[in-house]
Amino acid sequence: MAKETISFELFFSTVASEHRSFVQELNRKLIELGCEAVIKEAKSGYTVSYQYKKKTIMNWVFRKSGILARIYGDHAYRYEDTIAALPPEMQKRMTTSRDCKRYIDPAACSDMCVKGFVYTLNGITYKKCRNDGMFFPLTSESAEYISRLVCDEIAARQ
Repeated sequence: MAKETISFELFFSTVASEHRSFVQELNRKLIELGCEAVIKEAKSGYTVSYQYKKKTIMNWVFRKSGILARIYGDHAYRYEDTIAALPPEMQKRMTTSRDCKRYIDPAACSDMCVKGFVYTLNGITYKKCRNDGMFFPLTSESAEYISRLVCDEIAARQ
């Protein structure tokens, strides 16, 4: 039995009203930049994956606390100026997230793991897991920075 295709509108209807215009605008921008949105149902709501050249660049994920952006910053070293300009709370989430096991021990993680990402902030080099190294709650303060990080990642992949 084929899975039902979930529309953006169905996902969008579950986004908190205070975040709708941002989510809609970022969706438009990512589609214009060549991303494809893939929407699936998950335990805590929907997940929307934006794929650029068939590789996921970001997800919207629902949690009890709200909607979060997971950005796959494979090329974070190319936009360290954007990372340095993040608010302290976002920088803290990045620097305190778990380290990439494969950078520490190549046999410590699944062979399917593509490794995390590396960046330098305040003179310290970080090697973070790609699954939570850039995992931010969507707030009125974080929105513009989430957009900037995702767009910088797309630019770095071009």
